[in-house]
Amino acid sequence: MFVPVLSAGAEPVPLKLVTGSDYAPYVDDNLPDGGPVTALVRRIFSDAGLSTDIRVEPWRQGYEGLLAHRFDATFPYIRTEQRAREVLFSDPITIVRQHLVVAAGNERLAMATGWMKGRRLCAAVGYGLPPWLNLLIQQGDVQRVTPTQQRSCLPMIIADRADFMVEDDRIAEARRATVTEREKLATVPGPAASETTLHLIVARDNPRAQQILDQFNQGLARLQIDGALPDVITGKPPS
Repeated sequence: MFVPVLSAGAEPVPLKLVTGSDYAPYVDDNLPDGGPVTALVRRIFSDAGLSTDIRVEPWRQGYEGLLAHRFDATFPYIRTEQRAREVLFSDPITIVRQHLVVAAGNERLAMATGWMKGRRLCAAVGYGLPPWLNLLIQQGDVQRVTPTQQRSCLPMIIADRADFMVEDDRIAEARRATVTEREKLATVPGPAASETTLHLIVARDNPRAQQILDQFNQGLARLQIDGALPDVITGKPPS
C-alpha cells in the first residue's frame, strides 16, 4: 500500500509531478485539463486518495528536476537506454507509432534503404529517440539538429534546415495542423516505422519510487479493465 509523506501537521503532502507542453494530443497547455494523459494521471492518483501538484516546465528542466528530487514523477516519456539507467518506468500508458516526417516530394526517397545516411535529423533538446536512431547518430551517419522546442522541426524541414524528424503519427498530425504550409510535409511509415510506449517515470534513487509506481500501475489497470481510458490513449478512433 502506498504511504504518502506527511507534513508536520500530519496532512498528506501532494505528490509533486511535472510534465511538459507541445506534446499534443497527449499533453499540452492548450488542451482541456492539460491533455488526456495529464487528466489520466491526476485521476489515477485522485482515485487513490492522493492529491497532486502538477507543474509544467520545459521537458529537459522537468526531467532534471525529477533526478534532483524536486518532483516525485514526470510523464509521458518513452524508454531509452540512458533513461533506463536513471529512472524506473510505469506500465505503458499508451502505444505510440513512430514515423518519419519529411518534406513533401521526398517520400519515395525516404523509404529507400540507407536514405538517412548523411541526413540531418531534427530532435529538440531532451527529446528521446529510438535506439536504432541513436546508434546512427553515434556512428556519425546522421547529424542531429537540436532546437529548443520540437515544434520548430517542421518549419526547419520546410526551410531545408533539416531533412527529417521522427514522430508519433498522432503527434505529427497535431503538429502539422498548426503549420501554415503543412502541405509541404509528408509522413512516411516505411522502414523507419516502429512502435514504442509512453510511461510515467520516477527517479531510481527515490525511496518512494516503487510505491508511486505500484499505485499508478494499479489505478491504470483498473481503468483499463473498466474501459475508462480516453480514445487517444487506447488508440480507438473517436466516435
